[in-house]
Amino acid sequence: MSFARLLAPLALLSAFTACFEKEVGCDDYAAASVQLALVNEAGDPVSGASVIATTEDGDIVCEDWDSSGVYTCGYEVSGLFVITIEAEGYDPLELELEVGLTDDECHVETVQATVVLIAPAP
Repeated sequence: MSFARLLAPLALLSAFTACFEKEVGCDDYAAASVQLALVNEAGDPVSGASVIATTEDGDIVCEDWDSSGVYTCGYEVSGLFVITIEAEGYDPLELELEVGLTDDECHVETVQATVVLIAPAP
């Protein structure tokens, strides 16, 4: 059998398999959808706030797990987040954030933001 006769099927096989997309293997990691750092006008963290995110799937209570003023809103939820923030001694605030997916569509692309809470005028 000649070398050319062996090489031709291999070249064909390589060309044929190169046309198919490679499957992406996703892991079990749960990415946070939104992380908000709440601070006052001096830049100090604000903990103890009520932070509620409304999505098309319903309401999500955002958690400040370690009282650091960083609130996590949902895991692996994408789409529009309408977030309502209420904290004693500060004006209430509402903001909208869009959470998308990573390029491989395995996880959400975490949106991180710092939100400055303003005390009401005397």
